[in-house]
Amino acid sequence: MGVPPLYSETNEIFSKDLSKTDVGVRLSFPMKALKDFQFLEGENKTEFEAADGIGNRWRFGLSKRKARHSKFHPKPVLSSGWLAYVKAKGLQINDRFFLYGDLDKLSTKKRFRVQAQRKVRRPIKLFGKEILVEEVWVDIEELEGLKQETSRSIS
Repeated sequence: MGVPPLYSETNEIFSKDLSKTDVGVRLSFPMKALKDFQFLEGENKTEFEAADGIGNRWRFGLSKRKARHSKFHPKPVLSSGWLAYVKAKGLQINDRFFLYGDLDKLSTKKRFRVQAQRKVRRPIKLFGKEILVEEVWVDIEELEGLKQETSRSIS
């Protein structure tokens, strides 16, 4: 019998196709995802760390509107750390971003993972002739030229 996995209850917190604002300024964060994060009493910002697909760790700042704007929805955004991630991964408009939460069985602490994908066309040869097949989503780390991560990730 093998060793049980350290993480269980993996869930996708959210995914989205990136907009111009997402890749140039900040990532608009869905309100439904706020339930996965803890804000200290009276605070409108929290930080969390997330690992990417090749093991690098990224620190992000998640903020929401202050209480005086309570008649409006909180408008959560990822700001600090986000643009460094965008630049390091070479993210573009229409790329897809995923945030996952994994529950650590040993400490019952939630650990976060991030993933970015790009839609690409995969060529195949049929009877010696190269044709294009349907577009598929590929992890950014698998794309040529992005296998070496920049030093902007945190250790």
